[in-house]
Amino acid sequence: MNFPVGDILGKGSIPIDFVSMAQDLSSKAFNGYLILSVKGNFVEEGIIFFKSGLIIGCIVECLAVERTLKGNDALEFFFNQTKGKGFFHLVELTRSQVDLITAFDEKLLVNKIDLKELPKSIPSVFSVKFEKLLDSKSPLEVYGLSELK
Repeated sequence: MNFPVGDILGKGSIPIDFVSMAQDLSSKAFNGYLILSVKGNFVEEGIIFFKSGLIIGCIVECLAVERTLKGNDALEFFFNQTKGKGFFHLVELTRSQVDLITAFDEKLLVNKIDLKELPKSIPSVFSVKFEKLLDSKSPLEVYGLSELK
């Protein structure tokens, strides 16, 4: 996933307390995104976008199973990732940059999220969400490295 690189305000390991982080970013009227990279059965990457402190968009991708989810369909997967093992980066953008991201791909947009209701959406533990039988593909083929055989 390629999005503008702004100022990195924070980075660290996950699991994270996403509810507290979202509340803090809301109070600061944050513009930018939080990107999570999680290793479950496969490497997953999720990004949640903030505009003026509100969650406005989401995308989750798992290249190993050739799956990308956007908007409301991606939220459950992203919230699950907050309890996984991996790392995060918090990237600040200008409001105009956030507007451009969503203008180029409106499928990223999500319904309004009430931060008071957010804890109900966050699972207590990470669970595998991306599953697909990779029948005939070797692990190298899954990651596009078949020429290394």
